[in-house]
Amino acid sequence: GSVDYHPFGPLGPYPFGDPTYRKNATRDATATLKAWLSEHRKNPYPTKGEKIMLAIITKMTLTQVSTWFANARRRLKKENKMTWTPRTRSEDE
Repeated sequence: GSVDYHPFGPLGPYPFGDPTYRKNATRDATATLKAWLSEHRKNPYPTKGEKIMLAIITKMTLTQVSTWFANARRRLKKENKMTWTPRTRSEDE
């Protein structure tokens, strides 16, 4: 059936950090995010719409997706694999 899914709350779909969603990203979810990242290496900053789409696909919250990308960019930076121009904090939200 059609699931009522509204990822548009101020804090993503699970305002109180639904405990069942506290676990780390699954391997499938990570694979999806990595695939997006590798296709957007020149600009690894998903738009709000892209994050919502990725959140739905990976069954993660919007916050988790944002955090994952922030960490992924930091990891690439550390490995000197940075292929983009860094942005200011405000644009990253």
